[in-house]
Amino acid sequence: MALFYRLVWPHDDQRKLQFHVLIWRYFRWCARHIPGAKVIVKNASNEDFSKPAVIICNHQSHLDLLCTLMLSPRIVAMTNQWVWNFPLYAPIIHYLEYYPAADGLEANEPKIASLLKRGYSVLIFPEGTRSATCEVLRFHRGAFYLAERIGADIVPVFLDGPGRVLPKNDFCLQPGTITVEVGERVKAGDTSLGETYQERTSAWRQVYKQKLEKKQISASI
Repeated sequence: MALFYRLVWPHDDQRKLQFHVLIWRYFRWCARHIPGAKVIVKNASNEDFSKPAVIICNHQSHLDLLCTLMLSPRIVAMTNQWVWNFPLYAPIIHYLEYYPAADGLEANEPKIASLLKRGYSVLIFPEGTRSATCEVLRFHRGAFYLAERIGADIVPVFLDGPGRVLPKNDFCLQPGTITVEVGERVKAGDTSLGETYQERTSAWRQVYKQKLEKKQISASI
């Protein structure tokens, strides 16, 4: 289908958005039908992603993309190199303008800036890899460097449960609950979490650690 869209409407942004909407609806359907799992979305700030942003999210499972891309049709994700090159996925993700993180966010900066100008938010997993223990790993600086360079807002998304429903080193789904919590948008230029992108990288990791530790404590009570 992606190849068909590319051949018939190679430069039509409206048609491309329609394809994003199709993928979004498919992901929403899949999220409601994960065997044995319940997906809960919390969005206290009523974020609708109508204004572009850099979306950051912790990374636990192959289910993470499903749980985040279902939030809006105007979200584009940075992907792993093998996904970018995989023949089954490649025509679709290339058409949707997902870009490989392995190329470096700096190298992709002009493309990402173009996406933001056209109304898309860019999803980045600062950890760069899935956490096998569901603990928050070290954050890489790329997402925060990019947000600073482009002047983009940051929207945090917190995932709790995907790593237990589908662990990193397992291929079998486990029963459980997945919580997708959309945090409050942080405006470009906000220095409450640090003056530089290096400081914000460390501060955001602490935000995620504290947030998810609280969820784990409450779940064990």
